[in-house]
Amino acid sequence: MRSRRVLAVLAVVAATIVTALLAAPAATTHRAGGGNVVVFGRDAVIDHPVNGDVQVYRGTATVRDTIDGDLLVFGDGVTFEDNGRVLGDVILAGGTITNGDGRIGGRLYTPATIQGAMAMITRTAVIVSLLLVWMIAAIVVTLMNGREIRLSSIEVRTSPLHCFALGLVAVTSFVLTAIVFSYLVPYLIGIPLLFALAVFAVLTKIYGTVVLFHAVGTLVAGARTREQLAQRRWFRGDLAMVVAGVLILGALRLIPVVGTILWAFASVFGIGVALATKFGRREPWFLAWQPARVRV
Repeated sequence: MRSRRVLAVLAVVAATIVTALLAAPAATTHRAGGGNVVVFGRDAVIDHPVNGDVQVYRGTATVRDTIDGDLLVFGDGVTFEDNGRVLGDVILAGGTITNGDGRIGGRLYTPATIQGAMAMITRTAVIVSLLLVWMIAAIVVTLMNGREIRLSSIEVRTSPLHCFALGLVAVTSFVLTAIVFSYLVPYLIGIPLLFALAVFAVLTKIYGTVVLFHAVGTLVAGARTREQLAQRRWFRGDLAMVVAGVLILGALRLIPVVGTILWAFASVFGIGVALATKFGRREPWFLAWQPARVRV
């Protein structure tokens, strides 16, 4: 919520700066009880009540009376005197605040908080972009290997501990093997070995993560067999399960710290189920004795 408000404020600031530069006014005066105040290129002294917002660019703001809205200072700071008070937010993009204790009714945004908000926005944008890539990859993999994805999903739902343990062992093995291969880089043979290991690890992670998307979507749908899914009028089919899983895990990924941990666990599960099925010996689509309750 705070980051959205800061982003909206920054958009208003940018638009106001462009307007001010085009109009090129030296200053904007105001009368007591007037509306919004915009001062550009000089210091501003607010000695009458303002029923609106105050924006100061390339100057300082001295507040001696009440500002009913927000105060934005894109300059050298804010000083409160006499009965000066801001009932809304104070956005300070330069300088410091003097005598501001108890005089701000809303929130105070400083360069540090603005940078923090922008960092959070950037982080969210990066995660959303990566999730979009995962969505495209999941759709392509499901369309090409729908039956295998569905049957591997059964494995992760029926043997979660086995998949997780296998994933932990596999991740550890990948790391140790990469370390060993790195010692062979000076002898040239290490480069193709590292490349082959990286390709195998990436393929394993992609396939296993898509399987996990399918498993999560199936658990949310509450249907464990293909016949149960076929009876639905909507939210049916392997592709729908995978898309639902991407959206659910993607929403959890956006949670700071917790999302990172959950995604790491999901990666371990994915690698484990991929090695237990598609890239291992235990391929469920070759097991004729699969129990009837998990028929596909």
